[in-house]
Order: sequence, then structure tokens, then C-alpha cells
Amino acid sequence: MNNKLREKIIEILKNRDMTSEEIMKEILKTSTEFSPMEFRETLADLVREGIIEKYPVYENKKFYFKLKKNFVPQF
Repeated sequence: MNNKLREKIIEILKNRDMTSEEIMKEILKTSTEFSPMEFRETLADLVREGIIEKYPVYENKKFYFKLKKNFVPQF
């Protein structure tokens, strides 16, 4: 598992809720290296672990991700 990728996703979601595409674009601006599969798996792991939440926005026909309110980073 790419811990740097996990940290970047969490850091990005501290600012606002985003779609997976928006998160990926933000990470690509940094020097973090990852494959699309690794990104999807890491995002899914964070949802399963209860660190982030996935919710639909029907008007946009997209899923958004946000940090859970009670999450405390432990890097």
C-alpha cells in the first residue's frame, strides 16, 4: 500500500469534498507516483476503513468523497 498516496488523499480532502477525478488531478500536480489501479484501491481502502465517506450528488451524477468528521490524522 502506498502510504504517501493515502496521506495525499487525506490532505486534499481536508480542504473540500471532491470527486475521484478531482482528487487524482490534485495529486498529479505533486510528485507522488501511483498507478490508476493503486489510486482506486487506496480510495476504496480509505472508505472501508471509515476514514473517508463516499456519497452521491445526483444533480452532477457523480460520487463525492469527504473526510469523516471524527477523523484524526496519525502520520
